[in-house]
Amino acid sequence: MNEVSRLGHAKIVLIEDDLESRESLRMLLEGEGADVVAVADAEEGAETAIRELPDAVICDIDLPMMDGFYLIQRLRDHEIRCKLTPSVAIALTGHDEDEYRLRSIGEGFQHFMTKPAHPDTLITLIRDSLNSRSM
Repeated sequence: MNEVSRLGHAKIVLIEDDLESRESLRMLLEGEGADVVAVADAEEGAETAIRELPDAVICDIDLPMMDGFYLIQRLRDHEIRCKLTPSVAIALTGHDEDEYRLRSIGEGFQHFMTKPAHPDTLITLIRDSLNSRSM
């Protein structure tokens, strides 16, 4: 861990159904100074993101019951209706096909990363996106 946290106290909602992946990502993000709420499914993730109004959302695409596309649609709809600054949204998935990348961006994610995400790349992407958002 760096002596200076790279994410400050950014509020992040993490949606990942795999317990091991969720916990390792949560620990990585918290180790960089973020305040993380980690959940396992899209329904709870959407409710949490709408309630918490996080700086960033990191969401797996393949989730049980409802996918990450459902979550981002609900979140973006809420942000538009309430005239809120959009959360930075990162789709994190095992799919590397262009159709997933294009659909992710089209549905409302700003960024797309394939698993396993390299920790420094993910943290840098979040930090840079949050910095751009605040300008």
